Amino acid sequence: MGSWGTGIFSNDTAADIRGDFRELLEDGLSPVEATQKLVSGAGSAVEDPDDATSFWTGLAAAQMNLGVLQALVRDRAIALIDAGGDLHMWTDARLSAKRRAVLEGLRGQLNGPQKAPVKVRRPKRIPSPVKPGDVFLLTLEDGRRARFRVLRMDEHRIGDFPIIELIDDRGQPFRRHYKKPDDLTRGLLKRDPWARFEIVSGRLKDLPGDTEITVVATTKPQPLATAPTYTSWRNLKREAKRLIDEPGAQPKSGLFS
Repeated sequence: MGSWGTGIFSNDTAADIRGDFRELLEDGLSPVEATQKLVSGAGSAVEDPDDATSFWTGLAAAQMNLGVLQALVRDRAIALIDAGGDLHMWTDARLSAKRRAVLEGLRGQLNGPQKAPVKVRRPKRIPSPVKPGDVFLLTLEDGRRARFRVLRMDEHRIGDFPIIELIDDRGQPFRRHYKKPDDLTRGLLKRDPWARFEIVSGRLKDLPGDTEITVVATTKPQPLATAPTYTSWRNLKREAKRLIDEPGAQPKSGLFS
């Protein structure tokens, strides 16, 4: 269990449970069906001394926040809290006290009045303005147009996210280049030196308009051996401008035109 704080959702187990529970409701499952699926898929975590508290308190809090708290889940979470929860994992006395207070606070909420069920709707999928294999020009903030190639599409439950690379007008890829790379950028360059990005959009209004993108050619989609850098359309424009103006990033056989 990865933990970054004493809060109910400040660990991987509880945070994942919260997200998974909501997604199952968005997909049309009832709270009971969603709970059964999570419990059956959790394996040893539901009984593990280190993970059980995070699993059951995370599930109970997620249900409570959506107004669908089940008695079985509530009782299991409270029983674990009363038994000391996961305080044995907190060796720092100050953090242990904070965690105890958090668990006791949740216990009171679980035993208190509950809110009405929250209506959960499946989010609208965000479409991609480009397709695998497309070569397109993207208008940057300074009016120049950068050329990209769509290598493939990552189809997610909330949208289609294109994986693209910055290329010159002859199809040669740019490199990610930093004059003074820090530890993070050094790691990125070691993993994949090419200027490849997966464009993740959370809202329709974040997509570039029809006048900002022009598809100029079609090529064969390509597989990826390494993971790209995640970014947004807005940040992509800034990064493309930086790379186009950076001689160390430009293809060796010629400059961007």
